[in-house]
Amino acid sequence: MNLDATLDTAEEIRFLSKVSGLVKRLSRSTHFTHQELEVVLLVYYKILKNDPDAAGGQISRQQLTTVFDTAFGITDTAVIRRIYAALDGGNSSHVSLETWARMVSLYVRGTLEEKIQYCYRVYDIQREGMIRRDFLMVLLRGCVRQEEGVDEAVKDLVDILMTRLDLDRDGAISFEDYRKSVLGTPLLLECLGQALPDRIHVEAFATTFLVM
Repeated sequence: MNLDATLDTAEEIRFLSKVSGLVKRLSRSTHFTHQELEVVLLVYYKILKNDPDAAGGQISRQQLTTVFDTAFGITDTAVIRRIYAALDGGNSSHVSLETWARMVSLYVRGTLEEKIQYCYRVYDIQREGMIRRDFLMVLLRGCVRQEEGVDEAVKDLVDILMTRLDLDRDGAISFEDYRKSVLGTPLLLECLGQALPDRIHVEAFATTFLVM
């Protein structure tokens, strides 16, 4: 039985044969079964086929940006740029099949520890291993409605978060500061802005593609 009824059987078989080694390897480092990985990789393949900017067998960031909007409900372009940097270092204009599979695994079934590491990479926009007050201003400005007095509101929010997250009181939020805070209060995971899809989009994606 075909995994995807919209694909020609022979085409699907050729693709699955091509990625069989990757499926075996990813099954050890993601939260998917072999069959689920085959479906996740087929979704990538279908996106690739409809991507006019694809290159080297990889989908473009432009195409994945559309997927972030339609499938995951992430629309803020600044957030998406930070996500790309967290996923692959931000050094390529295209996204690999393996990066896609690991991203979906994280979004759909990632552990709290995995999400803590990922979110911190999204927030650590200077790649210093420290999130300083001035960069908190950048992160949080997009979380507050743009109206009169927004800068004061952001400053107040920064003060609150620095008090809550800067556990060693050194003027910056280290990974350990953030990790310990989130482990103690998981609701703080995205306190510095959106980095993950919301539960509704995750459940819709899983129901559509992974429930077999």
